[in-house]
Amino acid sequence: MLNTNHNLLFKGIILALCVISFVHVFLFPLYDINVGRGGVRTYMDFEQSLCTNNIKKRRVWRLGRCPQYGIVTIMQGGRLGNQMWEYASVWALARRTGLEPYIPRCIKIKLDQVFEQLSIPTFGEIGHCPVEINHFVKSLEAWNYTNQSIILPRYSIQPELVLTWVQDIIQEFTIRKKLLQKSQQILHLAVKSSSVRNHTFVSIHVRRTDYISYLMRKHNAKPADVDFYKSAMNFFETKYRNVIFIVVSDDPPWCWRRFGFKSNVYVTSKYHRNSPALDMAILASCNHSIYDYGTFGEWGAILAGGETIYYNLSHHSSSRLGRILKNWHTI
Repeated sequence: MLNTNHNLLFKGIILALCVISFVHVFLFPLYDINVGRGGVRTYMDFEQSLCTNNIKKRRVWRLGRCPQYGIVTIMQGGRLGNQMWEYASVWALARRTGLEPYIPRCIKIKLDQVFEQLSIPTFGEIGHCPVEINHFVKSLEAWNYTNQSIILPRYSIQPELVLTWVQDIIQEFTIRKKLLQKSQQILHLAVKSSSVRNHTFVSIHVRRTDYISYLMRKHNAKPADVDFYKSAMNFFETKYRNVIFIVVSDDPPWCWRRFGFKSNVYVTSKYHRNSPALDMAILASCNHSIYDYGTFGEWGAILAGGETIYYNLSHHSSSRLGRILKNWHTI
């Protein structure tokens, strides 16, 4: 009798452990999503859990077809450069897996200020559809079958996947015409005193302010010094003729003090701060790029499509891009 009771107790413990494991593995794979009171019932409810700010619920006038299989989406995090990577990661992962891509409106609203005709739909089209949270995983590596969905964490950067289709993602991020027109006006201002017609525009992205402390904290690295920018500028002046440098920075006074004496340097935002959307358009409108760090300048260089000289930081996403893109080099 004693042995029988021990066996029953042992079996009971094993069963309890199995139940606990099932709950943790299958019912709570998205440990960082806050579903709020009442839980997530539809994709409209689910969308809010992906955003850092509250988004207005709107009536869906045309109910779209509910997804037959899994979807790919992502949590919102960061500013424009981060959200471009988040969008691009969903876009590329959908291509790789065949799953339907959707992005939360909080990301779409931000990107729509800069780009036109983005192809990925929002949850507004399937907001009425039921959602099963237990069918989500958070990476391609954990994805096993087509009924399973993927939700990427915020700040996801997947250059190895996205840049497989680099020309296509450049086409996807088509900058709005009004922004391009304004950026061309700025380039025209930069050369108005020059008698030469054919210029080579090289952008210089200088990220300072909050990023300096981030570099020390995250990478134990010092910011790029003046010698980096001067060496990169010398590279382009040696290789190309009639080079005009267009400086885009969150610290224009610092740039003006270091480079403003050069006749072929134009510091944007010297007197009036540009919007991030216009700064992105300026970077993308140049022929080549000098880039230090940060996702914003990273995307500016990708969209420009020419040669890029980047600051060599190990364990930074720029070094990953440098290994993938043949036109990216260090000094």
